[in-house]
Amino acid sequence: MAGADVIEAAIGITLLLIVSYVVLGGITTAGDMVSTAKKDMTLMQEERLGTSITIADYHYDIIAGPIYEIHFRVLNNGNQVIRNIDKMNVVFYHGSDTPKLLINGSGEVGTNTWKMIELERDSGWHNEVINPNQWDPGEYLFGEIQVNYVPSNVDLLEVILANGVTASTTTAIYWY
Repeated sequence: MAGADVIEAAIGITLLLIVSYVVLGGITTAGDMVSTAKKDMTLMQEERLGTSITIADYHYDIIAGPIYEIHFRVLNNGNQVIRNIDKMNVVFYHGSDTPKLLINGSGEVGTNTWKMIELERDSGWHNEVINPNQWDPGEYLFGEIQVNYVPSNVDLLEVILANGVTASTTTAIYWY
């Protein structure tokens, strides 16, 4: 009988150790997840605070029939490199119509897409040698969209980055 008591005690201690290990492992994992999430949120907030964009200008001209092409230029005037241009959205409001969300398209521009033409440091320097295909501070992003109506000065062009930073303008220039 004494041997049975020793075996029961050993099994009890073993189960207690296993349960303790599982509970402590779960607590440690949860704590690590919370810590990582807080770190990620802090980094995202720092990036957002350092990000600033301004729509430098936009103009439109007729290309064929009722189709107008709108070209816009956005300046990265913050201190953050914007790496995920493909996640940037453009919203175009035409008068009192429903706002149209335009997603980044590749190739031809359609009625629900916008297209990045190029990134430039300024209008005189066309080589993007620092961080190619990333939008550096001081660089302009040139883009275009197409609409099937005449744009007007009540239209609103808004650029929205993936981190939530926005820029908007209603000043358009008609080019002949």
